[in-house]
Amino acid sequence: MKNSPVLKIINSIDNMTIAKKTSLLFLVMVMGMLFIGSFSHIGLSRMRNNFNILYAKRMLPTIELENLKDIYSVNILDTLRDMEKGNITYKQGRDVVLLAQDLIRDNWQEYKQSFKIDDSDLVIKFLKSWGFVAKKTSNISSFSDEKELVDKIEQKIDFVDSILNSIFKLYKLNENQTVYTTMQNQLYPTVYSINIDLTQLININLEASKRGKKNTDKVYINTFEWIVAGTIGTISFAALIALIILQNIRHLHNSLENMVQEKTKELQELNKNLEAKIKKEVQKSREKDEIMFRQSRLAAMGEMIGNIAHQWRQPLNALSLIIQSFQTRRMLKLEINDDFIDSQVKEGFMLAENMSKTIDDFRNFFNPNKTTLLFGIKDNVSKSAQILSSYFKKYDIDIDVVCENDFKINGYPNEFSQVIINLFSNSKDALNETNPSVKLIEAIIYHDNSNGYIEVYDNGGGIREDVIDRIFEPYFTTKHRSAGTGIGLYMSGQIIEKQMGGEIVAQNCSHSFKDKEFFEKCTKMKITLPLGGKSGF
Repeated sequence: MKNSPVLKIINSIDNMTIAKKTSLLFLVMVMGMLFIGSFSHIGLSRMRNNFNILYAKRMLPTIELENLKDIYSVNILDTLRDMEKGNITYKQGRDVVLLAQDLIRDNWQEYKQSFKIDDSDLVIKFLKSWGFVAKKTSNISSFSDEKELVDKIEQKIDFVDSILNSIFKLYKLNENQTVYTTMQNQLYPTVYSINIDLTQLININLEASKRGKKNTDKVYINTFEWIVAGTIGTISFAALIALIILQNIRHLHNSLENMVQEKTKELQELNKNLEAKIKKEVQKSREKDEIMFRQSRLAAMGEMIGNIAHQWRQPLNALSLIIQSFQTRRMLKLEINDDFIDSQVKEGFMLAENMSKTIDDFRNFFNPNKTTLLFGIKDNVSKSAQILSSYFKKYDIDIDVVCENDFKINGYPNEFSQVIINLFSNSKDALNETNPSVKLIEAIIYHDNSNGYIEVYDNGGGIREDVIDRIFEPYFTTKHRSAGTGIGLYMSGQIIEKQMGGEIVAQNCSHSFKDKEFFEKCTKMKITLPLGGKSGF
């Protein structure tokens, strides 16, 4: 039993991979279906061939033989009897008989054509077509009595034709008695004999039809048995392979389940400290963002201090002149009256108030908001531009704010001002680097039904394509290390995206500035904010 072929086949299948087993199962199913389909087709084709033989070689010839009997009995004998009784004329009878003779010859030839039909089985015909079986030299019939009957009937048909010719000649000569004698002694017996022979041929065809039906039944039974055997064999072999595959899948499932349990235990052990590690990394990330935010504000503060120094320079010079005016009038021995003192003091207070207002403006900028406020974008952007305008005049840079339609959002106005000032400052650096003949910065404000937009343009020549996708990364800068930290745009992106729920993108474009000329290479920083704003972190 251990060395039996079946066990060897089962073991070889069991040693295959699941993929190969599945392929084998599919192959078995396909081959089984092809076997069943092929046998079904062959069986049906054989039965159809047998039915065609029964119809063309047996049924139609039988009908033609019956027609011959009817023609002899009705068209010939009855016509001659009517002529004998005088019911029809000689010409009418002769025409009917001649027509009957033509029908007899046609039907007999058609009957003989059926002998040429090959009544072999379809498989034998196929083998003959390929030369595996020798073709028969004659297909008339395999039965000698049928051949003898055919030859005998042909002789009798010819004899009846000769009798009819002599009868019509005698009719024409009015030898009626001789006609009647010929009919009684020769014609009637010969026609009756032909009918008997035709009946024998009909019986032979019926016997052949019975044999053909038995062959057809045998083909049907054989085909059915082979189809059943093929179906059972295919199902059995497929079930065997499926059972082997199922056992392998169960074994693999158990192995995987054990492996998953082992890995789960390892993951549980690894995850014990994962929460603490995550909290630590999150805290580090927050501290890093806080440091970067402070660095951004300190960098902006340094630039703002430069703005304050620039804006205080002129008032300080004016205050110095006011103080010197008292010493000058005393040296010139001019009168220092109350009107002069009031005038100089009033002008000094006005300058000090302007300087104090400048300090308040910058102090508000560096005072972070703790809660969200509803504020107008136009006013915020305009104040940011106003803070920088005096300082930017030093570099011959014009800032224009164009408000197509204003909108308000919930957010952090001071942080948003820091973003706008960062964008203006970057534009200033780009303009100073490329140094075009006209230096322009323009902020355009507008909105639609769902979002508000702020677009900041400058004609500084645009951003290099190889770095434009990285400018919002932390510590990435195209400036010299002494001129930039690389956190301004990063923190601007954090404020817009995380604190205010918006989006900021950089693009290179061409632009026509307000009441100014068209420039081909410009930078556009576009801020998109949902109307109503969003609370930050």
